[in-house]
This record gives sequence, C-alpha cells and structure tokens, in this order.
Amino acid sequence: MTARAFRAFAPGARAAALVACLSATLVACAPPRGDFGRAEPSLVNDRLLPLAGRKAAQARGEPVSSYRYTDNENAMRALGWAVVMPAHEGQRIGAVLAELRRTRILPQERARIDKADYVRALLRVDYRSSVARYARLQEDIEADTARVEPFFQAASRVAEDDRVRLRALAAVPEVEPDEVANAEGRVEENRLLEAWVQIAFEERVVAYRYALDRLVLETPDRASVAVEAALARLESVLRSLRPAGPPRGVFKG
Repeated sequence: MTARAFRAFAPGARAAALVACLSATLVACAPPRGDFGRAEPSLVNDRLLPLAGRKAAQARGEPVSSYRYTDNENAMRALGWAVVMPAHEGQRIGAVLAELRRTRILPQERARIDKADYVRALLRVDYRSSVARYARLQEDIEADTARVEPFFQAASRVAEDDRVRLRALAAVPEVEPDEVANAEGRVEENRLLEAWVQIAFEERVVAYRYALDRLVLETPDRASVAVEAALARLESVLRSLRPAGPPRGVFKG
C-alpha cells in the first residue's frame, strides 16, 4: 500500500488498515523468538504493532493507559510472557497470535490455542529416541512449575502498587481527566494481564495432559511415569494459589 493510498482512508479506517497490514506481515514472517519466547526486538514488534494495538483497543472500548511501566509492572510482564507464549518453539502460528494479543491487536480473550497444537509441534521433531519427547515434555512442565510462584509474587506487588495508585487518585488535588483515565486504565490493564496468564497456565496443563496421553498411545515408555508426576506437581502448585494479596506470598498454607 502506498502512502498516498493510505492517506485516502478516513482516520478510523487508517487504523484498521494499519492493523491489517502489520498483522499480515507478522503472520507471514512468523518472527524468531528471543528473551522469554517473545519475538526478537524490531520496529514492527516494539513500535508499530503496539501503536496500532492501542488504537484497536481504544476502538473496542478497552482500557488503555499511556503511563510508563513501573519496575514491578515490567517484571510481571516479563515473567508472564513466558507463560502466554506457546511452550514449544514449533508452535509458530500460536506465537504470532500471542504477539498480536500482547500488542492488543487482538483482544486477550480471543485466539485461544488448540490443546493439540503443542503435541503436534512435539511430534514434528524427528528425535532419534522416542524417550526424548517425554524428556522435552517433562522439561516444559517443570519449567512452568518454576514460573508459577515468581509470576504471582510479582502480580501481588503490582496489585499493592495499584492500591497505592488508586488511593493517590482519590487524594491528589486537581487531577486532570486524562490522569484519571491513565491511572484507572493501567490498573485494569494489570488485572487483564494477570487473568490472561492465569488462564494460560490452566491451558498449559490441558495441553500437557493431552500430549502425554498421545505419547503413551504412540510410543509407550516408562518415562511417562516421571512426566505424570511432574504434571501432578504443576497441577498441585496451581491449585494452591489464592488471590493476590500482601507481598508475603500468594500460596495457601
């Protein structure tokens, strides 16, 4: 699309056209994954998609804040990203959809990944030994188990910061309307992210269970016992969660 053709659109249509063009580019390229499984830094991933995503989110009536992130908010997002991204690097379409949700091109509640997508990616890898697939599955499960507590501890710190933010919003004199919108928008953005990650953890468990069942059907092996135990541990840790509270922790008992 030429610049002249793009300017011919009305402002609202321009945003939609930009979203469509950038989304198509991202899907076509299926970018390589960097830190925490995110797409490698680039102009498209770090500037253009977030800009278009904010416009798309505003058009859907979702909360949008232009405030800078706190250290705790950055930490929560970094820890959560490894969970909302697909677990296997072979899930390329899933990675693109997660990037579109991260940048808010797509709503966070949309574009859920098929539970069979993980095992399909696992089976596409031509391992010399079938046991290696069990080992990879166990490794992914144990990595997720280790992510649970750090993420929800970070979320707890963010929740406390948000309580401070809302108290300040009620107490600070002469607050401008855009300050109210930005402060309340950031609180809601944080809540949406925490909910997305919690759902992603639950979806991971379903995908891992489905993958283990498929591996046992295709290549039964005693290695499945250790994978079953690892999966039970992840389920137990997730069940132990309670709503985020004081920074002392987020677990029962």
